[in-house]
Amino acid sequence: MLNHDCGNIIKPMIVQGQVYGELTQGIAPAMYEELIYDEEGNILNGTLMDYLVSTAVESPSWETGHTITPSPHHPIGAKGVGESPTVGAPPAIANAIVNALSVYGVTHMDIPITPFKIWEKLKGMGKI
Repeated sequence: MLNHDCGNIIKPMIVQGQVYGELTQGIAPAMYEELIYDEEGNILNGTLMDYLVSTAVESPSWETGHTITPSPHHPIGAKGVGESPTVGAPPAIANAIVNALSVYGVTHMDIPITPFKIWEKLKGMGKI
């Protein structure tokens, strides 16, 4: 569960949409965003056909909450929603994936943890 503090919330629906969007954006560096080069330095995935951008389709149902600590620097106590979910989402998602794979002996994986990397890791460990 993400608990975000943006002070006094002025427009709850906008804040919720912003948080959901930032969380969905956080999936990308954790699981998808990777530039792959060949041995000569040519990029192999230079289009959006092979560089997945996370959308609502890849996004789970988020459970969020809000801590309200009014800002003393704003007349109505508001703060920006900003980028905090985007910063926290990649390591949280990576830790969840490694935790799920721990039953197979996986203790670490570098991001992005793509489906192919998971398959490669489990195959290398003789689990599939």
